[in-house]
Amino acid sequence: MTRLRIKDIKVIQKNKSDGCYEIVFYDNRIIKMHKRRTIPALLTLIKYGEGCESDLTNATDNLEKIKNELHGRIPGNLILDSYSDANKPFSELWNEEGFVFIKNPIGEKRLGSQKYVLDFQDHEKLFNATKKAKRKQPNKVTQIEIMKIQKGLCNFCGSKIKPAKDIHHNVFAKDRVRLVWDHRVPVEKGGSSETENYQGLCFYCNKCKWQICNICDLSADACLSCALGYIEKSSIISPTKEDIKDRINRQL
Repeated sequence: MTRLRIKDIKVIQKNKSDGCYEIVFYDNRIIKMHKRRTIPALLTLIKYGEGCESDLTNATDNLEKIKNELHGRIPGNLILDSYSDANKPFSELWNEEGFVFIKNPIGEKRLGSQKYVLDFQDHEKLFNATKKAKRKQPNKVTQIEIMKIQKGLCNFCGSKIKPAKDIHHNVFAKDRVRLVWDHRVPVEKGGSSETENYQGLCFYCNKCKWQICNICDLSADACLSCALGYIEKSSIISPTKEDIKDRINRQL
């Protein structure tokens, strides 16, 4: 069983025909990636076997080391210097890319954040074709309808939210202002893209929800009574049993 290494990568490029990114190795095997920001997360796991949110920020020199090691073999803008929502690239390896064999052991931390693990015995599985979850935003009519119901506020914290294009770059607490469309029942658990399964959240609350949903191993039925799915019905988070009543300020 061959263990993959960064030095074995020939080139990382975008395939114009299907829009996917390709990690091409010198033996001409290819790992297909659907999202650009998941690439540095996977490279981190290939290099070290484990990784976390801090590895994709300025808290470590991980990104710099990877870019130096791949110098001349990747486009200059492929890997950023730092990622603001650095947990998502790791969690999306499972949810979006379909690499379900990557582990995120509940309760295990690395540098204070959730730890993700890729066993070298699973490296060969990276070359298998994967199918990402079908995720899409609500259409314009549905967006207006939902925001009318929510009075233009985050469904959790009550902050006034708006699309990123309408936010000044110097706005205070931007993550509390930026609108994100969230699937109440995650698409990874079979959640639909129908109107009733959407809610508008601020970027910060959406990130906090994602971090919990990512470690939840309960069935989709549990989402229906979970505060993160239906804050209108409950203030209890199903997988952790935490009551978040003190952090709810919906004002609806």
